Amino acid sequence: MIDIKTNRELFIAKAAAWQKADPLFTVKDIMGATAVFSGSSTDTFNVLALEPNAKRSTVETVDHARRSVFGADNRFAIWSWEEGQLDDLTPLLGAAEENLVMSATLESRVPQKPKIALTVAHATSSAHLAAAGTVLAEIFGENEEGFMVQSIYMAQEEAAVKNLPLQYLVAYEDGGPVATGSFLLTGDTASIFDVAVRPSLQGKGIGSAMFEAVFDAATEAGAKNFTLQATADGAGIYERAGFKKLGSCWCLDFAEPQ
Repeated sequence: MIDIKTNRELFIAKAAAWQKADPLFTVKDIMGATAVFSGSSTDTFNVLALEPNAKRSTVETVDHARRSVFGADNRFAIWSWEEGQLDDLTPLLGAAEENLVMSATLESRVPQKPKIALTVAHATSSAHLAAAGTVLAEIFGENEEGFMVQSIYMAQEEAAVKNLPLQYLVAYEDGGPVATGSFLLTGDTASIFDVAVRPSLQGKGIGSAMFEAVFDAATEAGAKNFTLQATADGAGIYERAGFKKLGSCWCLDFAEPQ
């Protein structure tokens, strides 16, 4: 059964999956959290996943993670599956971003009819993975985070793609990537991540079509249960497909004040 605890565990598994492809990634359990560090300054790949009902304060856990895992100068994202757990950090970092934790089963799925047909490829090469990174990097625009995201995807060699447990799909149009999405299969449960469309092409139904392609690929791989995290604005796509809200999780990006 998928619940909030399972969603957290699968989120950590997704972040930690990169360790099997990229030797720069490290995963470390500390008191009150699990930390994943990419070796670079990026709040997309660097993750501190807090334990609910942790015995020590969030401030202490974050400080420990900075000293023992991330270093003082690297950005990372702090994730919580417990309401109010990030409150002590908001005076410094601002309000946390809330995401909806959602789930579905194969039986509850409501197949959608996308407005457009996509040419979708499974990422079986470093070129495919770089294409996925191109789409995701554009979401951030021309800034340091976008550059770091693109760099990590482009740095992966053929062997890394084979070793990466995450399964990526990329949609192409006129030879260029327009959308991407991924899933991690754990037993018969697929956790779906990073369904994204290039900003200039959003609003045309590509996101819905990409999600359907990811869902179908996960089903073909053996998934019977599904979970994901969605913004409030993006939840409609998943609700129409039969996903239900389980609860929420929250995220804060940490960067050392200048």
